Amino acid sequence: MEKITLSLFLFLFNIFIFTFVGTVEGASAQPRANKFVESQCRRTRYPKLCAESLSNYITTASEPQKLAHAALKVSLLKAIYTRTYMKNVCKQLEKTKAKDYQVVKDCLDQISDGVNLLFNSVEELQHLSLDKESEFVWHRSNVQTWLSTALTDAFTCMDGMSSYKFGGYKVKATIKAKVLNVAQVTSNALALFNGYAVRHRASHHSNSGKINKH
Repeated sequence: MEKITLSLFLFLFNIFIFTFVGTVEGASAQPRANKFVESQCRRTRYPKLCAESLSNYITTASEPQKLAHAALKVSLLKAIYTRTYMKNVCKQLEKTKAKDYQVVKDCLDQISDGVNLLFNSVEELQHLSLDKESEFVWHRSNVQTWLSTALTDAFTCMDGMSSYKFGGYKVKATIKAKVLNVAQVTSNALALFNGYAVRHRASHHSNSGKINKH
């Protein structure tokens, strides 16, 4: 647990630097970068949200892998913010011994699990080896499984909230909105990662064919 906490701290620090550098360096190349992001985001379920959430992180017409990596980081960041909010809500409900505590706690557990899965996905893509196809397939499978499970966690959380008569409507609405946003950016991240994986596979087979001909 201590290792994960330290790793998350380092991740958040890197995100801060990443955002700051992107804001400073991205002015001149941003129009071209935005076109690249928009074209890639068309393959997602929520293209507008995809483009809006990634435009500040991509400053040049980049590779699909870098875009997928940025999408994973955005998804993780959203999940961390949502978990923090829900922890605070849980503390207040526990203090007042509110009947809504357990349903929020269950939802928090789902989001916390999602944070761990998203964090693992970010690390997996960071250490992904492009030189060995067997390793790539293994990493790809892990990321796809973890992202899919994180999505399931988010929807399970929302289903639990929807089926329960919550005492505070505003709090319930806020939690559902935050969790829905996590689900949407995670769905987009999965689509972008799948797109990158398909391109990599096609590129690998193309290069293999050239080598075999020689």
